[in-house]
Amino acid sequence: MWNSIKFIKLQYQLISMETRIYKIEPASMGKIKGILEGEDRFDVSAICSKCNKTLEGLFSVNETSRYQSNEDSRGKIKPPEKKCECGGEYVFEKKVLAPNEFARNGYTLRGNDLLIIAEKEFFDKNEPLLTKEGAVQVKGVEAEEVQKKIKDEEDSAACGVGLIFG
Repeated sequence: MWNSIKFIKLQYQLISMETRIYKIEPASMGKIKGILEGEDRFDVSAICSKCNKTLEGLFSVNETSRYQSNEDSRGKIKPPEKKCECGGEYVFEKKVLAPNEFARNGYTLRGNDLLIIAEKEFFDKNEPLLTKEGAVQVKGVEAEEVQKKIKDEEDSAACGVGLIFG
């Protein structure tokens, strides 16, 4: 009986997480919130079937569907709402989901302080989006103070909920 048991060797990959703190100027807050709370998009490449004009870039789900034909509730093909300037329809060569990685990863925004805990690869890919819009990474003692302040706020909130539900 015991001879039939097979042992499976598992490998664990250690993921090193980094904590980064950013200061955001009030004038940049709207743009930064737009990046943090933005919806998923599609990275699209399409070409007009008539004049060969290209359509490329990041489009929301609704914007992309306006350029593509789809079926109505009866299964009939509806033409796209938006066509090329020449009247031709765009034929999609590439349509890849580009998710909002900030929303998927998570972050803490308190006042003008932004705390993100993620892998180094996340920061390599996404940090330029924040810094381009005016977020400045804070390091050293100031970063530790902000991190401690946010942790204390979270702990006191958790205590308050614990007292309510006792």
